[in-house]
Amino acid sequence: MNKNNTVKRLIKNYLFPFKLNILFALIMMMVSAAATGLHAWLVRPALDEVLIKGNRDMLIIIPIAIILTTLCKGLATYSHSFQMSRVAHKIISKLQSQMFSKLMLFNLKFFSDSKSGNLISRLINDTYFLRMAIVKTVTGVIKDLLVIVFLLGNMFYQSWELTIFAFFAFPLALWPIRKIGKIIRKITYQIQNEIALFSNVLGESIKGIRQVKAYNRENYEISRAYETINKIKEYFIKSAFISNRLSPLMEFIGSLAIALSIYAGGVFVLNESMTTGQFMSFLVSLLLAYQPVKALGNLNISIQEGLASAERIFELLDTDVKNIEINDEKNHLEIKSGDIELVDVHFSYGEKNIINNLNMKIPAAKKVALVGLSGSGKSTIINLLLRFFELDKGIIKIDNQNIRECSLQSIRNNISIVTQETFLFNDTIKANIKYGNLNAKDDEIIKAAKNAKADDFINELPNKYETVVGEGGIKLSGGQRQRIAIARAFLKDSPILLLDEATSSLDNINEKNIQKSVNILMKNRTSLIVTHRLTAIEDADLIYVIDKGKIVSFGQHKELIENNEIYADLYLKSKLN
Repeated sequence: MNKNNTVKRLIKNYLFPFKLNILFALIMMMVSAAATGLHAWLVRPALDEVLIKGNRDMLIIIPIAIILTTLCKGLATYSHSFQMSRVAHKIISKLQSQMFSKLMLFNLKFFSDSKSGNLISRLINDTYFLRMAIVKTVTGVIKDLLVIVFLLGNMFYQSWELTIFAFFAFPLALWPIRKIGKIIRKITYQIQNEIALFSNVLGESIKGIRQVKAYNRENYEISRAYETINKIKEYFIKSAFISNRLSPLMEFIGSLAIALSIYAGGVFVLNESMTTGQFMSFLVSLLLAYQPVKALGNLNISIQEGLASAERIFELLDTDVKNIEINDEKNHLEIKSGDIELVDVHFSYGEKNIINNLNMKIPAAKKVALVGLSGSGKSTIINLLLRFFELDKGIIKIDNQNIRECSLQSIRNNISIVTQETFLFNDTIKANIKYGNLNAKDDEIIKAAKNAKADDFINELPNKYETVVGEGGIKLSGGQRQRIAIARAFLKDSPILLLDEATSSLDNINEKNIQKSVNILMKNRTSLIVTHRLTAIEDADLIYVIDKGKIVSFGQHKELIENNEIYADLYLKSKLN
């Protein structure tokens, strides 16, 4: 995306809807700029009429005029600054909402291929730079230009010859301003990428702090963070090295203009071709114009920083549609019995084949288990049933309905899942259980917790169900987190249940206790279990043994023990553990 397209898109889609607010702010900017020009103009009568001619009436009028002008300028400045800040915050709020909404629509492949720090950086850091650019650009550029116009008008009114003398040097600054702006934009883009990388390093180090401590890798993580921090530092230093050249350049051009004006103006006054009041009014206008001219040069840096951030934001918003889950509402999955069938299923992740020509039937209201070595494709089947990933070939049917032709919402509404990697939100226990059914009442939440054998430990906590579990549920043990996840599944009460190593975080005693709850949960539901603890599936109605993405055997526990070497070996290891 080039600079022009970025600017056009910002104006058309984000600034234009606030045209009335911006118009009001523009009017206030004109009032503020006109007041600045009037201040400079009032210098002439103050000198010529009061000090030189001794006009006593003007001695009263001019101070009052200055006070009234200052009040008008203050009110106008407040109004346009507030309006533009309001517009900027609304635009950024809209962009952040759009980005977050887009993130929630992306499929799991996108998140697997992306770094969370980069995504977070776009929502926070990039929008911050863009917010600053909108406020400074629209307010600064328009206001400063208007101030220059009004002051220039007064200067021409006092002496057009002197104005030409004063301003011939300023065009010299245009080329370096443009050149510096382009370089700053590139550097800002690099800075944002490095900040995103640092956010990722920071997030990983904090989330994985137990592993960091366990392996004594504090110094390694520190060096990894220092490397990124130093890169960010170097980019910022480079940016400062280039951008700070602008200030002395503008200082020199401004002093050159003032020096020429004093010399030429002095000649005009001595020759009596202009009055002292005219010259002083002109000089005050020139001095007042110097600051907005200098500010315009520096504003280009903010503009380029904002455009670099806008490019990164639009890159996310324009992410290829193939990464978005399409929730087609035409076909709604209707569950009558819960029979599941996989026909000639193929799935690969990148270049790696995971599932190869897999055929499987999961009878309605039966307890079915998937067993196999790690990496054999068991959890992938769970993901395919939920359509976290789409098949390369084949069909998955639920009650003879092709799930690829059903809406995602209806599929996932009918399936509950409890995984090995239990995730809890940094909220209360009650809120985490209620995530399974947002319309559930308190007594339903408590009932679900009791069924999951979680009620006892919850009531031992100081705040009971209102206890905040911390980020990722860090304040709870692994087993307690798993119980909350199972309670969540109880509350959802879906006809199909997927258990992916659901009791892996429990000790043997707790596993046996909670297995009773899981058995209650599985009653009259189509249940698919993935587990390494084969002792938990001895009573399964059907067990599939999977190896390298293919079903190598199936049947019940006793016949598999006798007839399948892989299953017998896995069962023996499970008992030993």
